[in-house]
Amino acid sequence: MLIEFSLENFLSFKDFTTLSMVVAKSFKEHTDTHIIETESNLNLLKSAVVYGNNASGKSNLLEAMGFMKQTVLNSFRDALMENSERKFPLEKFALNTKTEKDTSFFEISFIQKETKYRYGFEIDYDKVVAEWLFHTTSKEVYLFKRDQQKIEVNKSAFKEGLGKEEDVKENVLFLSLLATLGKETSTNIVDWFKKFSFVNGIHDQGHKRYTINKLKSDKQFFNWVLHFVKYLEIANLSTTEEDVNEVNLDSLREKEKDEEIINLLTSIQKIQSKQPKRDQLVTFHRKYDENNILVDTVPFNFDQQESEGTKKLLYLLGPWFDTLQNDKVLVIDELDSKLHSRLTLRLIDYFHKFHKSKAQLICAVHDISLLNKETFRRDQIWFTEKNQFGASMLFSLADFKTDKVRNKSAFDKNYLEGKYGAIPYFDMDEKLNDLLYGKREAEQV
Repeated sequence: MLIEFSLENFLSFKDFTTLSMVVAKSFKEHTDTHIIETESNLNLLKSAVVYGNNASGKSNLLEAMGFMKQTVLNSFRDALMENSERKFPLEKFALNTKTEKDTSFFEISFIQKETKYRYGFEIDYDKVVAEWLFHTTSKEVYLFKRDQQKIEVNKSAFKEGLGKEEDVKENVLFLSLLATLGKETSTNIVDWFKKFSFVNGIHDQGHKRYTINKLKSDKQFFNWVLHFVKYLEIANLSTTEEDVNEVNLDSLREKEKDEEIINLLTSIQKIQSKQPKRDQLVTFHRKYDENNILVDTVPFNFDQQESEGTKKLLYLLGPWFDTLQNDKVLVIDELDSKLHSRLTLRLIDYFHKFHKSKAQLICAVHDISLLNKETFRRDQIWFTEKNQFGASMLFSLADFKTDKVRNKSAFDKNYLEGKYGAIPYFDMDEKLNDLLYGKREAEQV
């Protein structure tokens, strides 16, 4: 379970910024449905939602989480590449001369197998500048601390790190090295990062294949999805192999006389024939006669004949099911894109009220209809906004004083009125019209 995530000097985030999933004790709403109780008496939120203007930093916040995950998972592997000068794919805050030279900071606190960990690192393009790992039993103690290539290991609490301090390269995380060597604690921590799932709410390339394969191989998931989408009037689902668009050489030879082109097309055909066929999704809709009596079902090519919203929903259900079943953290950018407001609301309500796991959801949205006290607690709602220097700021609705934000406040109305900031706007003035029509009007005079 995620407790907190912090970053500094990455993409549009210049200053130290923290997203917290810790429950605000003073808030009493939705205590029976929106909260995860842990063995350590630390109550965590099931979800967090991020609002903000376009280009305010919502996606960058989620991307920073993904960057940290990929760095932990790939640090050791990537350093084995032929290019020994391998660099981290950092994108520092670009609008300040100081940040161009500073390191980037990432830290995350989480619970894995009933133990609380705090892990982080500072990196530059070509090296790890600092790295640290702490755990909490009765109190927080360090397991290892790293300053450049100097690594201090806790001899009693982290024996798996002893003797390996000199084995790590400057562009490799010590944690990643130990996990690669099969060390128990380090492997457990890396396994937690593997359960940190990311979905792009606009493009489905990353999770479409996963969902289709799971529909084919997991009967429990198949039945769950079929029940989930019954309101879409889908009677059944199936998978079928995609047709390969092979080159018709005989037809081309009649039209094309250039032997080089024909040889090229022949090579393409051979490559196509060796490609494994992939499964595609087919949906079945009920067909009725003139008396509205069911007579048959009609197969639809899912990608070609279903709506964009239906496609997004069904492909999203793969990672959604996986997250709930396996206590993962699911991060979704643009969750509400292509979905009806009511459907997005129902998805979030299901996550809050019906799942019995320790899964968590973090999403960025624009849909104001979700911004209400019936859907979220105040400490679940976050906003991003850029300051006058182009740096993103992250703040929670819980940060506002209670005289300004109460549990009974109309969150959506206050947000649209600008009381929380982070709203999109542009100036509507005569200059816009002058720039739009002025030149044409001047020519007509």
